[in-house]
Amino acid sequence: MTRKPQSKRSSAAGRRTADDIIALQRRLFERHRRLIEASESTPSPGMRRYYNEYRKAVRGTPVESGFGALCDAIARSQIAYVADYHTLALSQRTFLKLVRAVMQQVDNLCLALEFVDASHQENIEKYQSGRISERTFLRRIEYKKNWPYDIWPHFRPIFELAKAQGFPLLGIDAPATLPLTSRDRRAAEVLAEASCRYPGSTLLVLVGRLHVAPSHLPAAVERAFQRKGLDPPRRVIVHQNSEVIYWQLAAQRRESTEVVQLSDESYCVLNTPPLVEQMSYLHWVRYDEDLLEHTTLDSTVRLFVHTLAEFLVLPLRDSECELRVLGPGDMMLAELLGSISDRRRKKRLLLQVEADESVFVPEVRTIYLGTLSVNHAAEEAAHFVKHAVGGGAEPLELRDRFYFHALNEACGFFGSKVINPKRKTDHSGKLRRIAASRGENSGKPTAEQRAAAFALEHLSWERGRGRKHPAGQLLADPAVFVAAAHMLGYILGDKMYYGLVSGQVQKSLVRELFLCPLDAPYQALEYYLEFSAMLMDVTIPQRI
Repeated sequence: MTRKPQSKRSSAAGRRTADDIIALQRRLFERHRRLIEASESTPSPGMRRYYNEYRKAVRGTPVESGFGALCDAIARSQIAYVADYHTLALSQRTFLKLVRAVMQQVDNLCLALEFVDASHQENIEKYQSGRISERTFLRRIEYKKNWPYDIWPHFRPIFELAKAQGFPLLGIDAPATLPLTSRDRRAAEVLAEASCRYPGSTLLVLVGRLHVAPSHLPAAVERAFQRKGLDPPRRVIVHQNSEVIYWQLAAQRRESTEVVQLSDESYCVLNTPPLVEQMSYLHWVRYDEDLLEHTTLDSTVRLFVHTLAEFLVLPLRDSECELRVLGPGDMMLAELLGSISDRRRKKRLLLQVEADESVFVPEVRTIYLGTLSVNHAAEEAAHFVKHAVGGGAEPLELRDRFYFHALNEACGFFGSKVINPKRKTDHSGKLRRIAASRGENSGKPTAEQRAAAFALEHLSWERGRGRKHPAGQLLADPAVFVAAAHMLGYILGDKMYYGLVSGQVQKSLVRELFLCPLDAPYQALEYYLEFSAMLMDVTIPQRI
């Protein structure tokens, strides 16, 4: 398989491929939108009006900005409203990242969260001061009653940072039985009071996305300030992952942009596609009571299988009917692994399962998901597609076996990028930090550190900077083997995706890789090196 890098004229093919991926995303998005609507009660006229006002607030011409510019704008403001999507952990992590950045620029911060009802402010202060335990705090704020999904682990780091830095932390929620406009008014009173109580502080507010429309909570805050004789506060509104903005950018081939400015006072952070955001909600709707509700889990994975096969025009036929999908902790996995005679392979699979990773076990045509994330489901769906159309048995020789697995990891990561283009992986910078970090047991390198060192040496060798192939004896350790195959495979899969959408590699070549069994002597190594050379100059977008 000798191929030359694609010329500039392939950019048209890259644009068509990007269009195909966005069209695929939109079809899945609409399907999930209908599922979400079916799971919710019929909205009242007031709720529909409130939602329409929010949608109007995120229209406009997005201008590419940056995380630093956003933080600068927040630091110049008196209050910043950050939109939250409660079931998406990345939403709360972005708020935490903003807090960490802005605290370097301002003297005082005050954090306000919709997570806790304002009536429980005393319990917040007791918990933050260590006077009550976490369990008591959650019981007193009626956490399980107020939140049908377990989001406390996502909010705990915000509480911990506020405690460590001495930032006041406020609850601004109100009973869910109240109209949204009434909840805005109550939250606004708390924020106006906080402005008086903590003069000179910058208020960072994390609240449900609909509330941040200018005519909603921000307008209510202005009125509350006026009632206290205060001037309207300088404000910044930070939307997160608005589907309106995402599809608008995608139509302009700008979907990799992560921060845009919508107006003088509003920005939008796009750190995950709308599809993944939806899946975070559907996950909690479906699995809150029973994590092993296999009917829906199975259908989600099969949807990804069909989607990827359709995208790459791969002939699945009826083979997907033989697929079995298991969720976290399913004891049937032990029985299935027991049927694998290769002890070395079984050990590697057990290492992955023990690390809460997800795996596809081709011998028994089973996907095991260590976590119910979109990325894991999509990646293992891609592994299944690769096996279903390409076959291939694990080679006996160590070097062939390693590249066989590295390329399967590349196909898996590539497939997950088709479903979630915002997914990231560690490239050489992170690998250097891992390799250089001090290991446990008196500095003895861990398996991850040895794998990172091997991967870095391998990447250098691929670029012609190393005279000989890296020391293969490291791969005799199953833990190093698994970690190194992941590291190099994910990097290659990431480049395959960006090479495809930029036109530097054709879809037919990716399709050829999926169809190849990769189990003949030196075959996997040849494919790996050909793709590595083809993708050497592919640019990976900078991510916040």
